[in-house]
Amino acid sequence: MGLQYYYLKTKTEFMPIALKQLRKEAIIFCPLCDKDYRLSKMKVVENAGETALVHSHCPRCQGAVLSLLYTDFLGVTMMAVITDMNYDDTMRIKRIKGSGVIDEDDVLEVYKKIN
Repeated sequence: MGLQYYYLKTKTEFMPIALKQLRKEAIIFCPLCDKDYRLSKMKVVENAGETALVHSHCPRCQGAVLSLLYTDFLGVTMMAVITDMNYDDTMRIKRIKGSGVIDEDDVLEVYKKIN
């Protein structure tokens, strides 16, 4: 009752508390190697009110998962996608997205990295 009451009272502050609980308690399975691991080392990419985008990686195969967490009246829901991006890649894309423009230098940087 305590957590649900807190959620109803202050919805905008619930996600940081939920993320803290997930880091302590949640166990997920790597979709690539099927190893279970804790989310203690997940990194928050973006937190906006009742939603958060987090990056985690499997300690065994180093596979990465981007997860969108959001809260509703049922609790916390998580949708995830497998990615080959590490946390730094994710933050770089976030920065580019924030500027709204991909210029020639960005294209050349990607080209150099893949060749």
